[in-house]
Amino acid sequence: MRIRPPKFLIRLFLFSVLLGTLPVLVLGVLSYQKSSEIIQDKVAKGNMLNLEQTQQRVEQILKTTDKSAIQFISSSLVNSSLNMSLTPNQFETVNSLLQGLHQLQGFDLGISDILLVSLKRGWAIDNSSEVFRLESFDQADMVSNYAASAKTSFWTHAGTTGEEVHLVKKLPLHSATPSGLIIVKFKSKEINKLLANNQELGDVMILDENGLVLAHSDRSQIGKDFSSRAELFQIRSDAATVGTYTTSANGDKGVTFRKSPYNGWEYLSVSSVELITKDSKAIEWYTITACLLILAVMLLLSWLGVRRMYSPIQMIYRSLQAEPEHGKSADADELRFIGRQVNEMLDTKHWLTCIIEGQRRQVEELFMIKLFQGEVRVQEIQEKVSGFAYKREWGPICVMAVQVDALKETRYKEVDEDLLLFAINNIVDEIVPASERLKPTVMHRTQVTLLECRGEHEEGWKRRVNELAAEIRQKVSQFLELEVSIGISRLYPALEDARMAYQDATEALKYTIRTGLGSVIYIEDVEPEGTILSLVQGRIEQELLDAVKLSDIARAEQLLEQYLQEIFQEKVNHREYFVPLTAFLLELVRMAQNLGEPLASLYDGEKSLIDQLYRLRTIKEINQWFRETLMYPMMELFEHKRKTQYMRISDQMVDMIHHEAETDLTLDVCAARLSYHPDYIRGVFRKETGVNFSDYLSSFRLQKAKELLVDTELKIAEIAERLRYNNSQNFIRYFRKQEGMTPGQYREQHLLRE
Repeated sequence: MRIRPPKFLIRLFLFSVLLGTLPVLVLGVLSYQKSSEIIQDKVAKGNMLNLEQTQQRVEQILKTTDKSAIQFISSSLVNSSLNMSLTPNQFETVNSLLQGLHQLQGFDLGISDILLVSLKRGWAIDNSSEVFRLESFDQADMVSNYAASAKTSFWTHAGTTGEEVHLVKKLPLHSATPSGLIIVKFKSKEINKLLANNQELGDVMILDENGLVLAHSDRSQIGKDFSSRAELFQIRSDAATVGTYTTSANGDKGVTFRKSPYNGWEYLSVSSVELITKDSKAIEWYTITACLLILAVMLLLSWLGVRRMYSPIQMIYRSLQAEPEHGKSADADELRFIGRQVNEMLDTKHWLTCIIEGQRRQVEELFMIKLFQGEVRVQEIQEKVSGFAYKREWGPICVMAVQVDALKETRYKEVDEDLLLFAINNIVDEIVPASERLKPTVMHRTQVTLLECRGEHEEGWKRRVNELAAEIRQKVSQFLELEVSIGISRLYPALEDARMAYQDATEALKYTIRTGLGSVIYIEDVEPEGTILSLVQGRIEQELLDAVKLSDIARAEQLLEQYLQEIFQEKVNHREYFVPLTAFLLELVRMAQNLGEPLASLYDGEKSLIDQLYRLRTIKEINQWFRETLMYPMMELFEHKRKTQYMRISDQMVDMIHHEAETDLTLDVCAARLSYHPDYIRGVFRKETGVNFSDYLSSFRLQKAKELLVDTELKIAEIAERLRYNNSQNFIRYFRKQEGMTPGQYREQHLLRE
């Protein structure tokens, strides 16, 4: 015996380890990610707070400067000076202006210089106590650019390296055509002092509305153009004035920004994500260490627990391994091996159960067939019924027999009848409760069920049987699309009477010939009452045969329907109905033989006509069968022969007229020669030619007279005598009546033409 390695033990151990460590690993990863997000969020909030404070400090200075400049340029001294041609000799005015400029610069605002310019008078003055002419002023270009700007008050950078920031205001304020300017100059390094200088928070900078660096924590970046920097592109496309985002351009970076509504400057903090999350590395190592410790503990606990749980499986596995295997794969784990062995045992059990069940059903069906045939002894019936798990006492009973009415004009063929009966048997098995019946079975093209008829009164069990019959017919119609008839026997007291009940039910089905298809027939309702089928009057049958001979379809159909109604109006045994029908069939066969027509040409099918007749079940089927199988083909044959005979008689009479017109030819002479009655050939000739015999003979003799008048020199009297006219006067009058001229005039007319 070869013991396989414990594969399931290994899998169970690995699963236990995975089940214990996976949640810890997931929790550690999620904790690390969450801590990193929290740190980044706090850094972003710190940067945002720092930017807000920086913005407030910078804008406080800028707004203070702006307000002070407005107060200075709003003074009457400045307004009057702008309209003067100021020269250094005007000491009082120059000193007053310089005093105002020095006073403005004296505030602790970081102002490096102030320049007052009169565009109208072309002079400029700054804190150097000197008045310059614009045409010789070294900053004239800068002044011209500021004057040309569409803005009346704005902040801008100046210098080639952006080392200054200027506040420019046009005078008078908000004028489209300014007469002067005031330019307040700041050193960028003064603004730079206001920035937070914390490397952990990243780079802090101030950009103007065009993207030029006004201040930067790295002073070497002041004056550079950052408008095309990829990591700052989102700020340009974002309509928000405050925000934070992360970008992967030029490395992973976190960007925090604020846009000033005062002058459009942008305050930014750009931090490296790696620098921000460096503190979360400690959490990462702590998580890894904790997971490793938990893994070690779980390995030990899992191995001990799995070994304990595996011991009963190992015992079953080893006991099953002791049995020899036949062609089984050697790589299956323990549970698969055990499961396969169990499945084999279950399959064997199911196979044996199916064999036993199949044999039991066959034995039960055989018992029912023998019971209906009366081949089971009375003392064996209760024993057999109990052996098939039915109750011992049964009674009273009746038998219900179901037959398929017709397969013609359905989607089935005759070869399908057996399968359809078994399908109906299954339907009955499901509809009728097992407590009310014995095993349904199929016998002799009929589905048969023995029922226990419960109820104190006959009406009660009949009502129950009617309900079952209606449900069976409805289900068969729904699932099989077929019509069925159901025959029901009399009520019998015990199971030993099953044979008589079976005969009653099948006998009732034979009366569908009278009740029609799709009927529920009780034998008590249709059994004969002792009457004898009255003889059908020979007159109707003879008239029907005459209508067939005359090919009168409408009359034949009417008489056939009347003939069948008279046969089936009596309540007799179903076999007696076929006596007159067989006689009528033989008369039709005799007529066909008298016609000299082979009988097989009148109908299709391999079975004899009598077999076909006895298989019919309803008056409608009998009517249709007689019409389509015999009467219609025979009437077509009679009509064909009649037309052939009429044509032959007519042709013979025409031939007699053409060859014997100069003799005493009459209708009686023709009838005698053809061996027919004169009245018969008179009608035949008129039907075939469309004219009477005498008219056709007179017309032919007139045509013959025309030929004799033109082609011969016979006298008119000779022609009249030759064509058998009584005298020449009668001939002349008839000729004039038909042609509108006398025979002599006719001859002269044709001679002149020639």
